[in-house]
This record gives sequence, C-alpha cells and structure tokens, in this order.
Amino acid sequence: MAIILTPPTDKIEETKKSFPGFKIFSNLKIIVTTVTIIIIIALSFLYYYYGTLLALVSDFSGTTEKVYPKAEIPGPQTPGIPQTPETPQLPEAPQQPQLPEGEYTKITSYFPPAVLPTTIKQGRCLLNSIAQPYRQDTWRCVADNKVYDPCFAIQEDKVVCQMNPLTSDIFLIKLTNPLLPKTTKDNWAWFLTFNDGTYCAPYTGKRPQVQGEEVYYGCKMPTGNQMMVILGELKKGVKWTAKTAILFLQNNQWKISSTKEVEVKEIWQ
Repeated sequence: MAIILTPPTDKIEETKKSFPGFKIFSNLKIIVTTVTIIIIIALSFLYYYYGTLLALVSDFSGTTEKVYPKAEIPGPQTPGIPQTPETPQLPEAPQQPQLPEGEYTKITSYFPPAVLPTTIKQGRCLLNSIAQPYRQDTWRCVADNKVYDPCFAIQEDKVVCQMNPLTSDIFLIKLTNPLLPKTTKDNWAWFLTFNDGTYCAPYTGKRPQVQGEEVYYGCKMPTGNQMMVILGELKKGVKWTAKTAILFLQNNQWKISSTKEVEVKEIWQ
C-alpha cells in the first residue's frame, strides 16, 4: 500500500510567509496565463478571417487568384461627325461669352441644313471663296453663267449655296471638278449684321479703294439710299467692331463723307 504524505496546512502557510516573493510569483503566473489566452484567441480569429478570405478567391484546383480593384469604366462618349474624303472639315461651333444678349457679338458658324434643298444646278467651283476664304469648305462657284460665293461643300461632288442666311433662297450645285485645299483665318465673316438692321457682305471681286483705303465689305442699310461700306478687316473682341464709312459720289469718284466704329451684332463664318 502506497502512503501519500500531505504536508500540514499550517506548514504551507508558514512556507508562504517565509518566502516574500511567493505572492509576486503567483500574480505573475496569473498575468502570463491571461496574456497567453488572449494571444490564442487573436490567432484563432486571424486564422479564421484569412482562411475564409482565401477560400473565396480560390478556384477548385486550390490555386489562389489575386484580387484587384475594379478599373473605372468611362461612360458613353458622344461620337463626333466622322470625317471622310467626301466630308470636308467643318469649323467647331464658337463659344459665346456668358453675358446678356446684346452685350456681345453673336458668332454663327454656318452649317448646311440637315434636309438638303431639292433645287439642283449644274456647275463648277474652280476657285477658293473670296467672300469666306478661310474656311476649309467654302468655294466660289459658277452655275447658269452666274457666280455664287460662298458655297459650302457637303460632298465631294456637291456644294450648297445660300448667299443670304436671312432668306430661304438656297440650292445645290452638282460639281464637275475636284475641290482644292484651303487656309484659315478667324477674324473674317462672309455675312454680318448691325443693330440697326444693316447687313454687309465682302466684295468677292477686286476690292475697291476709296481715298487710299481698301474697302472690304459692302452694306445695305434698311432705310435711305446712302452708300455704306466697311473699311479694312473686322476687329475681334467680346464686341466685334467694324470701321464703317458713308460715301458720296463726286466727279464720278466715291468720296468718304464720314466714318464710324460700329459694334457688330452677328457674324456668319
């Protein structure tokens, strides 16, 4: 028979009292045990979290795929008008200033109408436009022994002609000759109006001169029979201006009666 010797309780208490560090050792043991439990719980949580995440991106063969953020997909873009050899380069619509109407010159980029006119003439365009020489699609054309300027190319063998955009007089010319390349300029107009209703268009033949000044545009006033012209080129700005001159005839020669800088209401380019 085995005999188990158990030290008396009072002896244990005497031993604790005889060793002062015994209580500190017991407290340290409790702290170590608590920290160990916390570390085990944390490792278990991390194992569960990453094990689940990897399982979601793994395929059936056990390989793990990399997960990347989704790339931003741009929204639908408005397609531009495709340019083909049969479609001449058209100017972009100009940006108007953010001002009340009447405080700036309105700039209109002329575009042939979507519904083309049914009147068609046979003709040819051998020269660049003189009325609007700085657009890629404008020409000086001849049909029925008459000169039309500007006409606007819409196809390789067709142009549309509308001398006065304030009217509905418009027609097509079917061409028998190829079109030529052009240069550009931005302070030119093939038609313009003033606030009083006067409208002007450039001379398309040899430009006349009056008292040493070159006349670029001839004008038609809404009332009266005075001869009015524009001297020199137009001056660009928020408000475009033109140097106008009233002429009178003396000894079969035109003379300048008066000149004036006039604000331009609207131009067509």
